[in-house]
Amino acid sequence: MLFRHILIGVVLAAIAGGLVVVPFIVGYVRGPQAGPAGSRSVGPGDPMWPLRRVAGYYGTFLLLYLVGTAFDASYGFSPGNTRLSVCVDTGYPYNGAAHGFAARPGASLSVGGDVTACAQHPSLGQWVLFGLTKVPELVLWGLLLLLIWRLIAEAARRGPFTPRAAAFVWLLGWTVIAGTYIASALSHLGADLLTGMLMTPATYGPGIVVDVLFRGLRALLPVPALAGAALLTFARITRIGVVLDEEMKATV
Repeated sequence: MLFRHILIGVVLAAIAGGLVVVPFIVGYVRGPQAGPAGSRSVGPGDPMWPLRRVAGYYGTFLLLYLVGTAFDASYGFSPGNTRLSVCVDTGYPYNGAAHGFAARPGASLSVGGDVTACAQHPSLGQWVLFGLTKVPELVLWGLLLLLIWRLIAEAARRGPFTPRAAAFVWLLGWTVIAGTYIASALSHLGADLLTGMLMTPATYGPGIVVDVLFRGLRALLPVPALAGAALLTFARITRIGVVLDEEMKATV
């Protein structure tokens, strides 16, 4: 009961932070706007308007996902999931035969495509591993949204073609590439370790290290690697354009 209240309290605090703290930080970073009030367009004519709208939608969906996850972990709304239990997709396909695997004491298995292993009364270590399967991806999305908000604030303050804006785009590109790899690797590490605690025999023939490295690389293909490379390229183009613009201004 106490854990449930703490979990929901943390999520509500995160929502309050997203609705109050984040806009305050964005406003602080932007600082006072030059020119008369309303001189800069914030509608479809604003070059950052599509990114602003999409980032807003993703931020809202992220908050709703956190709320749903908190209530699901607390009240067990998911089918086959009980209150305060942790479950993991073992990645082991069920083809109608047991193939020698079995649940360890205190765990249960369910099938529906891949075998799902659940701990009905998880220990602290199992909660930590379960968090490792969920938290890295949420942290990655939070970092991406924060960088996007910083980029939007910089574009609103000084324009989209500045060295600082290019730096944010460059950082975004590397965050997409490196963050996707790290988040996927950590998530699969938690899943593999948790699977070994809930199910026997071990389901990963090549070993945990090989599986984690391979899954991290596979998560980059095709979209994250391509999107990250596009962001890095656009950052380089912006930097070159800024240099040429400064050289032209110096010769006038």
